[in-house]
Amino acid sequence: MTKSIQARLDKLEALYSEQDHTIHMLNDMVVQQGKEISRLGVHIEQIRDQFQSLKTESASEEGSDFEIPPHY
Repeated sequence: MTKSIQARLDKLEALYSEQDHTIHMLNDMVVQQGKEISRLGVHIEQIRDQFQSLKTESASEEGSDFEIPPHY
């Protein structure tokens, strides 16, 4: 092979290597973000359950004036 072809091939191999590394890093980030989103979804459900429980308790108390605000 000529030097120019070899130089181009070396440059392409280096570029491929850099892109492969970037793709793996981005994939790891997406996986990590997916886990975080799932964890936050579970946390939101727990908070929603606690809120419903408090709302039910408050509504069942005698003389409770609990009302949902009009913007809900």
